[in-house]
Amino acid sequence: MLNFLISTIVFSLAAYALNRYFDAQDLDSTRSRKIMVMTVATLISIGAGWAIDKLDGDAELHKNDPSITNVIQSGDPVQIAKILAGFN
Repeated sequence: MLNFLISTIVFSLAAYALNRYFDAQDLDSTRSRKIMVMTVATLISIGAGWAIDKLDGDAELHKNDPSITNVIQSGDPVQIAKILAGFN
């Protein structure tokens, strides 16, 4: 949840800063500029979310999850259903 909040705030700040920068450069507000601002702000917010996951330790949670191949080869229908439904 912290990842979502931080990345949303960072996206808004990055989009605002990029728009201000392009306004200072006297670039017209065209569709390509808006797409570029959205893309760069998205990449910055993904990076901020990744950094928060690394600092918070959430990125390490799924290392111990069983692989899909191991679960299917085990033949346990409950585990297979959990994997297919997205619950680990």
